[in-house]
Amino acid sequence: MMEENSFTKQVDELVLFADYDQELAENIKWLDMKAQKKGISFYDMAYEMLYKYHVNSKAKDWMKNL
Repeated sequence: MMEENSFTKQVDELVLFADYDQELAENIKWLDMKAQKKGISFYDMAYEMLYKYHVNSKAKDWMKNL
């Protein structure tokens, strides 16, 4: 069983908030589908997606400042 940490707590809060936000709920379902296809946990998929976003954002900032 995965030890709960601040990241998993934040993801869990987003999932709970999705009850009030249809767009968020649809994106969570999409993310879960991607995780199942890759054979990884929902948390791992969320981390992967956020990590890629962070790296791409930093790369864009770096390119602007060349």
